[in-house]
Amino acid sequence: MKNIYILIIAIFTLNVSNAQWQLVNNGLYGGEILSLALSGTNIFAGSWGGGVFLSTNNGTNWAAVNAGLTTLNIETLAISGANVF
Repeated sequence: MKNIYILIIAIFTLNVSNAQWQLVNNGLYGGEILSLALSGTNIFAGSWGGGVFLSTNNGTNWAAVNAGLTTLNIETLAISGANVF
């Protein structure tokens, strides 16, 4: 009986705590997002097929920042000081 109560509580807790994502038209186009990196208030997103995107307002708006890239398939991002790799 005790296990049933624990199971019911676990199921209820998991259902309540799920994040809700909402699709918005905010400039982040470019396929699947594979990586995120933070530098101060800047958020960088690496995508497969769209390159790197930057948000300076907590993800409300995004802009492509692909100058100098030789590929738009970005799997991993890393930040060191003012450099994004």
